[in-house]
This record gives sequence, C-alpha cells and structure tokens, in this order.
Amino acid sequence: MSIRAGDAGTPPADEKVFARRLSALMAKENPETGKPYTVADVARGTGFAESTITQLRTGAKPNPLLRTVEVLAEYFGVEVGFFTKQMDEERVRKVITALELLDKAEDAGVQALFARASGLSSQSLEMVKAVIDTARKADGLDGPR
Repeated sequence: MSIRAGDAGTPPADEKVFARRLSALMAKENPETGKPYTVADVARGTGFAESTITQLRTGAKPNPLLRTVEVLAEYFGVEVGFFTKQMDEERVRKVITALELLDKAEDAGVQALFARASGLSSQSLEMVKAVIDTARKADGLDGPR
C-alpha cells in the first residue's frame, strides 16, 4: 500500500508532522510582541521569505532542506529532532511547555532562581516551593485555596 497525497495536492496527515510542529511553535507567545508568532516574525528572524514560512506551516512544502530545519530549530530554541516523526507527540508537548515556562521565567526575571534550583533534591524543591507559596500569599498574589 502506498501513501498518496490528499485532495488538491496536499500531503496526508502523517506527512504534515513538520507543518503541525512549526504551527505549534508559532502559536507560542513571541517574547518580543507578547502575541503568537506571525509569519512575518519568523521570516524576519530566520531570513526566509514569508511565502516559504507559509508553505512550511501549511504543509505545502512538507520536506524542507536540512539547513531550513536547522535554522528554524535554532530560531525557536529546539532540537532539529523536534520536527521529525522520531519525536513522539507527548515529548513535543513537553518541549513546548518547557519553552513557555522559560519565556515566562525570562519575562519575570527569575531565570537565576531556576538555575539555582537545578540539581536540588525533590525534598529541597518542595521546601523552595513552600517558601514561594508563602511569599505569594504575603504579597496578595494567591487567594485562599
């Protein structure tokens, strides 16, 4: 059984892995604008034409060159493997969540806190979490639970 393109020359869903994952990255908040990435943002940041980004995002260009994948991976801060079928969807969701957390950490100026917490035992991390919860309550940031 062979895999054939879908209607109107579009690739079947299993060939749209790259397009889905690029779209997922573009749906994240762009730290520069506070809004999801636009085709223009990505084109400007990568040096590719807007039409190229659009074709990649819609799946009209399902098999980009390795160099294209490398540039996009570097721009979004992910591994090249993020765009391949070898990375399962659960891992993709975790990568996107981690990127969103990093963006928020940079925005809030708490990047150093994350770095300092790296390597702590789970018991120590629970203590840090309790201190943060107490500080948030003291500052009126969290209502009663």
